[in-house]
Amino acid sequence: MSRHDEKNDFLYVAGELISHQKYGEAINYLQKTLDKDKDNAQALVLLEQIKNIIEYQNRDLFSSTNMDMDPWLE
Repeated sequence: MSRHDEKNDFLYVAGELISHQKYGEAINYLQKTLDKDKDNAQALVLLEQIKNIIEYQNRDLFSSTNMDMDPWLE
C-alpha cells in the first residue's frame, strides 16, 4: 500500500467516525495514528477539534440551570 493510499484511508476512517459522532473511537484512532507518526499534522488538528467539540457539548449540557426540565422555567 502506498503512502498516498494510507493517507486517504486515514482521512476516510477519521471522517466517518467524526461524522457519526463517535468521538471516543475517533480519539482512539487518532492516538494510534499519532503513535505511528507523531508529526501527522492532520491527526493533531482533528484531535484538537474533537476535544473542542466534546468540551463545548459538556459545557452546554451543564450550563442549564433547569436540571429538572421544568417547562415553566424555560
